Amino acid sequence: MLGKDHRIIYWNGAIEVLSKIKAEEVTGTTNHWKAFYNTERPCMADLLVDESLEAIPQWYYGTCVKSKLIDEAFEGTDFFPALGENGTWLRFTAAVIRDSAGNLIGAVETLEDITEQKLAEEELTKVKRLESLGILADGIAHDFSSLLSAILRNIFLAKISVADEDKILEQGLEIAEKAGLQAKELTNRLITFSQGGNPIRKIASIASLLRETAAIPLQDSNVHCNFDLPDDLWPVEMDDKQMKQVVQNLMSNAREAMPDGGVVYIRAHNIVISAKDNLPLKEGKYVKWSVEDHGIGITKENREKLFEPYFTTKQKGETKGIGLGLAICYSIVKKHDGFITVYSEPQTGTTVDVYLPAALTEGHLDKDSSGLSPADKKRILVMDSDEVMRDIMGIMLNFLGYASEFARDGEEAIRLYERAVDAEQPFAAVILDSTLSGSKSVEGILQKLIGMEPHVKAIIAGGDPDHPVMSEFRMYGFSAAVTKPYSIDTLKIVLNNLQL
Repeated sequence: MLGKDHRIIYWNGAIEVLSKIKAEEVTGTTNHWKAFYNTERPCMADLLVDESLEAIPQWYYGTCVKSKLIDEAFEGTDFFPALGENGTWLRFTAAVIRDSAGNLIGAVETLEDITEQKLAEEELTKVKRLESLGILADGIAHDFSSLLSAILRNIFLAKISVADEDKILEQGLEIAEKAGLQAKELTNRLITFSQGGNPIRKIASIASLLRETAAIPLQDSNVHCNFDLPDDLWPVEMDDKQMKQVVQNLMSNAREAMPDGGVVYIRAHNIVISAKDNLPLKEGKYVKWSVEDHGIGITKENREKLFEPYFTTKQKGETKGIGLGLAICYSIVKKHDGFITVYSEPQTGTTVDVYLPAALTEGHLDKDSSGLSPADKKRILVMDSDEVMRDIMGIMLNFLGYASEFARDGEEAIRLYERAVDAEQPFAAVILDSTLSGSKSVEGILQKLIGMEPHVKAIIAGGDPDHPVMSEFRMYGFSAAVTKPYSIDTLKIVLNNLQL
C-alpha cells in the first residue's frame, strides 16, 4: 500500500515471503520497485497515485486491462524475471484509495504468484500441440513405410539381377539401399514421436546407459565427456532403446554447439520432487541427469521453440537436422512420466536437465542369445496383407533357399498351417504381419497355431519396434521379431538364429 507521496505505508507478510524483503527494510521508502525490477521504474500503484492512466500502456503494454469488477482499478498478468531464482509469473490488481471526501490519498496493489499455474498451462498446451502433430506424423510414417517397401523391393530385384562385372551399378544400388534403410530409420523416429511410440519399460541403471551411450556421438571429434555419476543412483524404469535415442540426440547437439572442441559434463543425482518445486511432475522420487556444454548457447527467443517439431537453429542440408531431435526427446521423456527442460545463455553454454521417475524395485534386462547356423531348404509360411511385401518375401526366401507359401489374412494362415500339419508336412517357420487389420489379432493367430503345433517357430514382423508385441515378443510366444521393411541380410540372420 502506497501513500500519495509513493512511500510504502503497508507491506504484508505474504509479499515479504515472495520478495524476500522485510517490511522494516522498505516501509516509509519508495523502494518497492526493487522487489520486481532490476532498475527503478514505476509499479502499477505508482501510476494510479499520479493518475497517469495514459502512461499505463508504456509500462504494461498488452499485459494490463481496466478491471470490470472494481472502479478505478487495473489488473493484469506478467512475467517478472528479476523476482525469484528463475523469474515469477504474477497476477496483479491495483486500485486507488480515496478518503471520505473523495480525495485520492494512495493506492493498493495485490499480487498472486501464479507461476505453477502458468507452467502447467504451458505444458498442457505443448502436450496438446505435440499430440496433434504426433497423429499427423503417425499417418505420414505409415504411408511412407508402404512406399518405401516398393522402393526397396525394386532395389533388391536390381541387386540380384546385376552382372557380377558391373561394379559401378552394384555400388550405386548399395548406396540406394542404404539410403532406403536410413529412410526406414526416419520412419521409426516419426512413429516414436507419434502416439505409436509408447515405451516398453524395464528397470535399469541410467548411469550405465549414460556411460555406454554418451560417447558414441562424440566419436571422431575433439569433444570429450566428463562423468559425475554417483554409485547410489536409484534405478529407473525405462525403455533403454528410446532413452539411448534421447542421450544421443542431446550429445549430438552438445557436439555441434562446440565446433572448436571442449568437454561435455554428464551429471546425475537422486532428487525428491515436492509441490514447492513448481515442476509439472507428480511428487516422489526421481533421478535427475544433465548434459552440460559450454558452447554457443541459445537465445531466449529460440529457447521457447526448442521442443517444437521441425524447429531447428541449424542450417538445413544433407548433413543437418530437420528439427525432430528435441521434439522426439520431449515426447520420449514425457511418455516415461518425466520432464525435460533447457537452460542456456548465448556464448555461455547449455544445460539440459532430464527427470525420470525412480523405480520402486530393482530388476534386470533380458539378454538375447545369438549364434548362426546355415539355412536349409524348408517351407516357410508368410502372412502379410501387403501384396508388395509378399512379393519381396517370395524373392528373398527363394534367394536364401527356402520354399514359401503366403496368406493374406489370419483365417487363411490358420487354414494353410492346419492343412500342412494334417499332411505331416509342417512349416519350418511362420512370419506373421503384426500390422494386419481384421477380426483376429496376431497374438490370437499365433495361439491357434500353437494349438496345432506347440513348438511352432513364429516370427513377428511389424513397423513399430517399440510396440509391446515386437519388443517383448517372447512373452507373447514368438521366437523372433523383425522390423519392416527389412533387408535380405536381416532376414537371413533371423532365420539362421532359429536354427531351422
